[in-house]
Amino acid sequence: MTKNWSMPSNLDEAEGVKVFSGGACNYLDDRGVLQRNPIRDRVNDHLTDNGVYFFDPQIHPETHGVEYDFAIHGPLEVAARQSAKINLYEISPYTLGGITSLEIASDLFRYKEPLVLFFSNGDPNKESLPIHSNKGYPLFVPKNIFRIEDAMRAHFKEFVKNGNNMRRYLMRFASEMDTLTVSFGPQSWKGDVVISPDRIHAADLFAAVVRAASGERVFVNFTGDESQRDSKGNPVMDVPSDLPEVQMRAYLDQYCDEGNSLRRTIAELVTVNVYMRVVFTQQSAITALDELIQLDKSRQA
Repeated sequence: MTKNWSMPSNLDEAEGVKVFSGGACNYLDDRGVLQRNPIRDRVNDHLTDNGVYFFDPQIHPETHGVEYDFAIHGPLEVAARQSAKINLYEISPYTLGGITSLEIASDLFRYKEPLVLFFSNGDPNKESLPIHSNKGYPLFVPKNIFRIEDAMRAHFKEFVKNGNNMRRYLMRFASEMDTLTVSFGPQSWKGDVVISPDRIHAADLFAAVVRAASGERVFVNFTGDESQRDSKGNPVMDVPSDLPEVQMRAYLDQYCDEGNSLRRTIAELVTVNVYMRVVFTQQSAITALDELIQLDKSRQA
């Protein structure tokens, strides 16, 4: 059944968006099959019940009534992000959160927009803290990443896809930000952020965008040669597609380590102030959004 959320369906309606409800989208289940992430449903229900116009970019027939169509929903998402005064970003324990981290870096450090960072527990029916380390950092725990071969291979594809997507996003930011410069080739210099083609470098890419968005001059060097770029010149990961299980496990170890390092880096670099909330349950996300909506109203009064 399609949810009757208060969201825009075309570009003209996007101008009225107040809250951007984004972050974790599809995740791989126990069998390695992509599933819709339902964690923000309760949050989106609350916004609708309270007459808050919002946009959730996780386009799905269950929520939006249609499948994702880039020609329609790509421009709609851009317009909704530009219109939104408040941002919610969910990081699930089941998804890397790579693109989400770069969006957080841009919105929080470049545009100084009010933001709720929601580390969810991955369970829409249970209010509890997400799985975390003994130091309190949320962890990246993909389902059955080392137990079932089909799931392992699906996670491996996600690993490569996430690495390539983060590189493409960084290139886009480099075209928009005077403080972020990209170079290619084996020669790097002291102080460069060095990105090799055989690692995902999620935390390094996030930290680079944070520094550049904060006004610091940042140089990122992609060490791969021309064969490690796509048809548009974007750097890509260079990882064999058909690997023996032992080698695949090594790459997936890296994937998990990078996901955990990314979460720790986000926690360490995010600055807490009255326009920023870090939360860990659906109810606390709702409360934080309500507070920021009231704050925005008081600023406009």
